[in-house]
Amino acid sequence: MRTKFILSIALFLLISCSLSSQTKYSISVYGGYSLPLADLKGDFPDTLSTSSYLDFNKSSTLLTKSGYNIGVKGKYCIDTLGKANFTAGLNYNSFSGSMDYRRTQATLTYQNKVNIFSISAGAEYDFFPKKKFNPFIGLELAMNFYSGKIEASGDTTFTLQRKSESRFGVAANAGLGIMLNKSIGAVIGVKYSLTNLIGKKTETTTSTTITDAEETGSSSLKEIGLNDEDSSNNKSKTLYFLQIYAGISFYFGELIK
Repeated sequence: MRTKFILSIALFLLISCSLSSQTKYSISVYGGYSLPLADLKGDFPDTLSTSSYLDFNKSSTLLTKSGYNIGVKGKYCIDTLGKANFTAGLNYNSFSGSMDYRRTQATLTYQNKVNIFSISAGAEYDFFPKKKFNPFIGLELAMNFYSGKIEASGDTTFTLQRKSESRFGVAANAGLGIMLNKSIGAVIGVKYSLTNLIGKKTETTTSTTITDAEETGSSSLKEIGLNDEDSSNNKSKTLYFLQIYAGISFYFGELIK
């Protein structure tokens, strides 16, 4: 019985790793978990200072804890062996963080969100393009567009919009493609993105004064910038993240023999 089981496993692995035909084009749709790193992540202070609300212009980080990602990647084989590929893609990451402050009249809750939409192009290398299990590595250049908002609710209510800004960066990618048949497959991978290598900038922003510190009411603030360049008002920020993803791949075009 044990011998038959071992032979069955061996036969399955042999079939799984057998040669198959790969197409020149593929499109992958994916989603997963994103982890903010460096100054993209951060903790809210444990308590409020003497002011009635936090001054986000002076924050040394973007105060996020976790996130998610969705995206699409196109892939085009540029050599006869099927190993060298050109890639282009769209990637959306949303990061968030929150904090509750208990005050005399009620609880003040901050909800913070940072969104990064990326357009990328790069190169990818497939190690075993004609096998069912195909590990790969890649490198991309990316244009990253930032947005988001900070909302306060409870005894004081206001919304602080994050200014729409762009930064250039790079992303390293590694994963595993699994060919299920000649038309469809699965993909799993990780991507490490350095989002603000080029284009750092600091701008002075002002806000209205909230006077209803512990009474029900509403107020609004002007938008706030990333302020990631080193200046007299704040330190330079490094905005990186790691994303883990899984998805489906669709194969098109002529076959690579």
